[in-house]
Amino acid sequence: MEEGFVDLRGNLKTASEDSSFWPSFTDIMMVVVMIFMIASTVLVLRNWDLVRELRATILAEQEAAEKARFATETRATFEEQLDLARRKIIELRDRLLQSEETNQARTRQLNRQEQRLLALQAESQQLTANLEQARLEARRSRDELEQTQAEAKQLVDIRDSLQTRLQQLQEEMATLEQRSVEQSMAMAEAQQQRVQSEQQLVSLQGEYDDIRIKYEKLIMPARSPSGKHVVAVRYWKEGEYYQIRLKDADEEQYQAVSREQLHTRLTELRDQYGGKLYVKVIIPDDSELSYSEAWGFTFDLLNKYDYYHQDGGEAETTAAE
Repeated sequence: MEEGFVDLRGNLKTASEDSSFWPSFTDIMMVVVMIFMIASTVLVLRNWDLVRELRATILAEQEAAEKARFATETRATFEEQLDLARRKIIELRDRLLQSEETNQARTRQLNRQEQRLLALQAESQQLTANLEQARLEARRSRDELEQTQAEAKQLVDIRDSLQTRLQQLQEEMATLEQRSVEQSMAMAEAQQQRVQSEQQLVSLQGEYDDIRIKYEKLIMPARSPSGKHVVAVRYWKEGEYYQIRLKDADEEQYQAVSREQLHTRLTELRDQYGGKLYVKVIIPDDSELSYSEAWGFTFDLLNKYDYYHQDGGEAETTAAE
């Protein structure tokens, strides 16, 4: 044994006797075995999934190392087993890499499917909202159309009634004229009645002209907020007090105002936008207002500030939202 090294040879006497033919074969094989053991340990630490195959390989290598001490022919078998173990390690490593790639591909596919599902859900919600908005607009348009048709029918009935009354008055005037000729003694009284009848006729003709103007306005284009500056006014009654709320087009919340403040603000907007000002009067269903109060308030605002009435259009009351 040399200084600083341990003699690991199992049978020193046998090694001495064979030193003439194989002087250091046992030492070389021991070094090879030690290198192999170190390499095997590193491989075990790197991949725990291959422990069982590596253990079998190490046992085979240990058996080959022990047999290599006595015969050189076993060296080829040992190298073949080592190559086989390496090939198994490489194969298992390739399988592991392939499995990782497959998992990554599945993960990417799952992420794409989740993103597509989220997009479809968002699109479905948007379509549902659009459908609901379209239904509300259709219902509102139907209510406005029914209201307009009812008003038109009412105006037609009034016109027919006035025409009938006018015809009756004309017939009465003809009768009075005939009586004035036949009854000369009652000339003064008949003349007075004729003057009164003519005054009534003029009054009825004025009413008839107003109704005719309103009827003609029905064929004009309907009021539309499209391209207009919309101002919303809510009007209702709480107990003995009237409530007014105003909201401009660029405002999100209604603001409480008095009648004076309301007229001042609408005058400013009318001067600013002119024929582009659309006044939207909202009377809630539970407003506690009479028909005359609601109509008077609405007609006053539209007549003074709304573009449609300023242009000769018909005033319109907007139903509660």
